Amino acid sequence: MKKLLTILFLLPLFALAQSAETYINSGNQKAGAGNNTGAIADFTKAIELAPKNARPYLYRANSYANLKQYAQAVDDYTRSINLDPNFQTTWFYRGNANAGNKSYADAVSDFTHAIGMGSPTYQMYWYRANARSGAGDYQGAVADFTEAIKMSPNTAALYEYRGVAKVNLGDNAGAIQDYDIAVRLDPNNSDLIFYRGNSKGNIGDYPGAIADYRRAVALNPKNAEAIFYTANAEVNLKKYDEAIVDYKRAIALNPDLPNAYKYLASALSHATNQQTAQSYYGDAIKRTPTNAEAYLYDGIVKKNRNDTTAALADFDKAIELNPKYSDALQNRADLKYGNKHYAEAKVDADSAINTDPKNGQAYLTRARIQIELKDTSAAFNDADKAVSLNPNNDYAYVIRADVEALQKQYAKAAQDYDKAISLNPGNNESYLQRGIIRAQLAMRTPALQDFKKVVSLAPNDTSLYERVAFAMSDAGFYNDALPLYDFLISRHPAKVNFYVDRGVARQNIGNYPDAMIDYAKAISLDSLSGKAYYNRANIRLALNDYNQALKDVNKALIINENDDEAYFIRGKIRMAMNDPHSAVLDYNAASFINYKSTRVLAYRGYAESFIPDYAARMNADFAEALKREPGNPLIYDMLGQARYNLRDVTGALLNYNKAIELDAQYARAYYHRGLVRAVQPGKPGACTDLNKALELGLKEAEAAVRLYCK
Repeated sequence: MKKLLTILFLLPLFALAQSAETYINSGNQKAGAGNNTGAIADFTKAIELAPKNARPYLYRANSYANLKQYAQAVDDYTRSINLDPNFQTTWFYRGNANAGNKSYADAVSDFTHAIGMGSPTYQMYWYRANARSGAGDYQGAVADFTEAIKMSPNTAALYEYRGVAKVNLGDNAGAIQDYDIAVRLDPNNSDLIFYRGNSKGNIGDYPGAIADYRRAVALNPKNAEAIFYTANAEVNLKKYDEAIVDYKRAIALNPDLPNAYKYLASALSHATNQQTAQSYYGDAIKRTPTNAEAYLYDGIVKKNRNDTTAALADFDKAIELNPKYSDALQNRADLKYGNKHYAEAKVDADSAINTDPKNGQAYLTRARIQIELKDTSAAFNDADKAVSLNPNNDYAYVIRADVEALQKQYAKAAQDYDKAISLNPGNNESYLQRGIIRAQLAMRTPALQDFKKVVSLAPNDTSLYERVAFAMSDAGFYNDALPLYDFLISRHPAKVNFYVDRGVARQNIGNYPDAMIDYAKAISLDSLSGKAYYNRANIRLALNDYNQALKDVNKALIINENDDEAYFIRGKIRMAMNDPHSAVLDYNAASFINYKSTRVLAYRGYAESFIPDYAARMNADFAEALKREPGNPLIYDMLGQARYNLRDVTGALLNYNKAIELDAQYARAYYHRGLVRAVQPGKPGACTDLNKALELGLKEAEAAVRLYCK
């Protein structure tokens, strides 16, 4: 009897288990048919009947996840894990749900636990990589995708997603390698080819990008984005007519593409057929004369074609139709900025921002206006805001860097140009500006690399070559600038300034005869070229021909009595003629005309060291110069010369040391320090310094080496 009672006691439990299993099977059937709501109801019944069974929690979690109800899914996976912590799949699935819920750290933790349980699948590394990407850990994502690829080397998606992670690390070249493999494995995947095109565009390979975009469109003719990006790449290649066709195709497929009409307007501005440019939005205005957007884009086309009066009328009309049209206000502000009506421009920029506080372009326009209004603090704040609104806008970093350069925060400016270039490697303007900043930071080799990069990105662009050549010369890369000037003169043989600037470059490498030929040619082309006269005076000064030098510089001042450079050079000539009082007067004139010139302060300070009663003035000039430019080696070099002139050998050497510390390639500091050391007992280090100056290209060091270093 006791045995029978035991059996009767167990019967209800057995029946209960059977019932729970029935609901589980029913739930799985419904889930398999896509009825996740019905499945959840069945799994809930199973849980009520068997609350200690891990499986119905797992299955219900799966259905919640299928419905994208990730929080509920995570709760059920957690209950299942608590009941059966050794089932690897549940950890993996909870990781997926956490990732779906954007709880990426928890997802990574779950995937890591699943992997640590042994015999991981490639999917576990794949999904952990995805979670790491979601958390911004792209380096970790690349590592996980690499592990997954080892386990499943023929899965195209793994190369695709690793490529995406590499793009987020700025490694577009590495991404292209991954996309190449993915395309070989899945040659008809238009998305893969589209992504590869994006990476090619990111590294400035616009022809390669266009080829990929066209192939992607051939596979998916409705891919409006691919056609739109094709047009963007064509614009970068200055193929504006082709870009116009593609922008129109993209808009026809998707009229809501962000910025499509704006970019089309920009391309139309450069159309070969002016009638085509003017008619597109003009026709739109005729069809819908109350369409503010049509007036805006018609205005952009006209503005870019320098028809500013008509453009202003269009912007006015757009704003009349829609007084809160932020983009129209911003573009009108930009036009007024170009016309140098800064106060009016600021009013429009303010209105654009007040109307739409998220209009990053309006902040950038206002930042540029603030620069012209000499308010660099406000300009920085606006540029900084633009960066925060759109961290992927390279132009925002460029403007912020421009402001930082004006504030002499060169290191920060260089970092912002770095970021701008990483976002848009094909923008030659960013390389040019970064090169200028790197030269300021005495990063000479990287600066020269940037200047050469500009030339490689825009071969035969004479206007850009002129700016690069000037920047190279300004940074002291005279030999490298010469081929650019040769090219410019070959294209524009009658342009006076090219001869003058080439003469300056030749002069600075000690090629005085050819420099004199260039200055003579410039004067023959334009007898009123004061720049040619005072630069020729500079050579005659170097050749100790002081009287002829004075004649040339005086001629330059007759041509333009407000030329600060001519006064500066005449001051140097006066010093060479042992007339420091007259030199100071000339430096005073130069400083009055160009009060921002720190160089003039340093030279005037040196001249004042020769006048007994001018010690206080000398100290004040050098103090002000160092306050303005504490990192300028020229100031320390000139101060060193002044100290030595005042018999302060120790002070002179300290200042030469500082100049060299600031710029290890500053030849004159080595030269002057070498001269001081050469007259000290034992000449300690003198010949090392003088030879270094000669090695760096300072021709006047030759005589000193012959004299002191036999």
